[in-house]
Amino acid sequence: MNTTMPKVNLYEKYCKDKEHATDVKKYALMIFEALYQNAEEYKNLSSKSVQYLEQAALLHDIGYAVEKKSHHKHTMNIIINEGIDGFSREDAAIIANIARYHRGSFPDINKHEIFAQLPQQDRELVTKLGAILRLADGLDKPHKNLILRMQAKETEDTLELGLKTIGFKPNLKMAEEKKDLLEFTLQKQVKFVFI
Repeated sequence: MNTTMPKVNLYEKYCKDKEHATDVKKYALMIFEALYQNAEEYKNLSSKSVQYLEQAALLHDIGYAVEKKSHHKHTMNIIINEGIDGFSREDAAIIANIARYHRGSFPDINKHEIFAQLPQQDRELVTKLGAILRLADGLDKPHKNLILRMQAKETEDTLELGLKTIGFKPNLKMAEEKKDLLEFTLQKQVKFVFI
């Protein structure tokens, strides 16, 4: 996977916890790869999807520069208003929405105007990638970079996400809370196992 830093200075200008942002990016890409290989719902995603996810992961918390409580919404607004060099306005809108759904409510065309303005295909992509980012953020809540790799195994009713750690088992409380959008997207229960 070819990974790059945001070309515009949003990351440098606004990101207050760069270690967390890079760890969330790492976990998001691990989850993406595991799902791409083993979950039917994710097999049709393109390499452009990886770029969107990567940018959203690095920028997901930049809204803290405005306010903590609604930082996910402020993140979306900053990205949309300032744009990202190397990405079109349409691409930036997708990235902004992915970052927005790393916490808070699920994407909703009836309540979220900016999300509703996206074409149907982009809304589906935002939901899938937002689910990954949300879970990646939850997996990094101990802020200790304990996970080395992941693998996914899909059955009719569940998605088992195997976590290989450095030897210590992370507290998965936040990951358990933030797997909700992925479960909604897959219409399956997500279970964590250590491998």
